[in-house]
Amino acid sequence: MFSRHRRPLLAVVALASVAALALAGCSPRGGEGQAEPAADDSPIVIRGSWPLSGPLAAIGAAAGGAKAYFDALNADGGIDGRQIDFDVLDDAYDPARLVSNNKEFVEKDEAIAVINFGGISIPARPAVNEAGVAQIVQAGNSAMSDVDGFPYTRAFWPDVTWEGHLQADYITENFPDAKVGYVGFNNDLTDSQVAGLAAGGVEPVKIITLPPGQADVASQVTELQAAGVDVLIATIGAPTMGALLSYLGQINYHPAVFIGSTAADAQTTVIPAGAANVTDAYSYQWFKDPLDPAFADDEAIQQFRDDLDEYSPDTEPNALSLHGYGIAAAITTALREADEISSDGFLASWDALSGADNPMLVDGAALTAGPGGRLIYEYQLKQFDGETWVALDEPVSVVDEGIAE
Repeated sequence: MFSRHRRPLLAVVALASVAALALAGCSPRGGEGQAEPAADDSPIVIRGSWPLSGPLAAIGAAAGGAKAYFDALNADGGIDGRQIDFDVLDDAYDPARLVSNNKEFVEKDEAIAVINFGGISIPARPAVNEAGVAQIVQAGNSAMSDVDGFPYTRAFWPDVTWEGHLQADYITENFPDAKVGYVGFNNDLTDSQVAGLAAGGVEPVKIITLPPGQADVASQVTELQAAGVDVLIATIGAPTMGALLSYLGQINYHPAVFIGSTAADAQTTVIPAGAANVTDAYSYQWFKDPLDPAFADDEAIQQFRDDLDEYSPDTEPNALSLHGYGIAAAITTALREADEISSDGFLASWDALSGADNPMLVDGAALTAGPGGRLIYEYQLKQFDGETWVALDEPVSVVDEGIAE
């Protein structure tokens, strides 16, 4: 069971780690030719860049979740007595601003890790990798699995290609004659998921891509109907997802719907669409939703709510803020088990995690390093019954299924 106060058995005392760095003449971030490491009671600098404004501003709740976790951790003594120095800048989902933010984090703040969001993190990889600073990205794009080309970048979300493959397997077995349609973002997140569908033997008859923030989807729904789509896969954020499902209900068009894991939460989909318009939808899920009644008594979710109330009271307790909280927890787990507090030491520990607890994961799932430098490989198929998402099966590992290799 997850506890923020748990000290992993493999945790190493930071004093010896930093001393070893000093002897080696290495940077505390792992890059070459930089300053000597600070004293072993100095703060551990971590920075985040999220869209706090613009079309994906809702995602910025993740920053509040991360702040709540790190502040609670500091109140509990930090990591071996070292505090986490955490701060966030807004990138408005603009790749140029993200690169500029990361430059400040690396050159001015001397962060050992930066947290970024979404597909705009792909062009931001070269700069942080050249600097030798760990980049943890909240994204499911398959490009984020290129740890050989970008050894300092890791994606926290699972590769959406795997989810597409799971969806294809279920559709092939249960809807063998389906005409499948897909609605997603106009970036390579769609390419990743469609590639997974193809790997599972499903070729959509209609693929529609939309920019973040679009709310008028009437013409796109007309295209889906005209193509005879009777199974619809939708992986897109607010407000598009709510508008899409609402309009399907409004015109009495009822294909079987598979909602992408990162969009199936109450804040993104159920509330704006209306529960009736989500009823009977399927979703392969890997994280909990604090607004789902199924988790009302969940101990980890209650801890999350308590920490948010105390340390980030202006942040809503929803799945978006839980993602930031979960990323902060994963970073903390890796830092506690690291042989040295540096970017290199942190990433080596990240890549060695096995069966680590995390407050955001569905019951029975854990963080375990595997293909593509990722940590999350377990999904649970659920169906919405009008009030909550009901599990249809036990969690399944895409590694065990031979999907993630």
